[in-house]
Amino acid sequence: MHRTRWTTLLACFLLLAVLSGAGYDLSLRHHGWVPAVSLWGGAAVLVMTLLVLVAGRGVRRLRAHEPTWMTPTGAAMTALAAQSSSLGAAALGGLYAGALVCALVHRGTPAMTGLTWSAGGCVAACVLWLGTGLLVEHWCAIDESDDDTQDHGPHSLPPGSAAA
Repeated sequence: MHRTRWTTLLACFLLLAVLSGAGYDLSLRHHGWVPAVSLWGGAAVLVMTLLVLVAGRGVRRLRAHEPTWMTPTGAAMTALAAQSSSLGAAALGGLYAGALVCALVHRGTPAMTGLTWSAGGCVAACVLWLGTGLLVEHWCAIDESDDDTQDHGPHSLPPGSAAA
């Protein structure tokens, strides 16, 4: 599994922010209203952030050979969840950012003030989720030093074993 590139995350964020902002602006101009953004979305994002962080700490302890509840299969699933979290946070954060930009451009009414605060809070939660996903993905990265045994050839014995 390859690490997530920040350019991919930035492109996903910007693309969805532009599309969402255009959609919010079109809705406001043609219908006179915009869809509401609830802070419950930000709360759900914070719960996901906490879950990924707790699982990532388990992986970190597993890699340090400390006692933990994490299994190697769970560590693989945590790596996948961390990568999915960073991509999902970039996408969802872009959607919320589009709403925020539309609310800032058309500010002046109480509805737009409420949208500014709720979309801003959701964007902040998504940025935290994105950072947590990247951090846990870094904790889950496997390199050559993580192998339990060193392979010295096809007929080598494990370290510490005596030849018979």
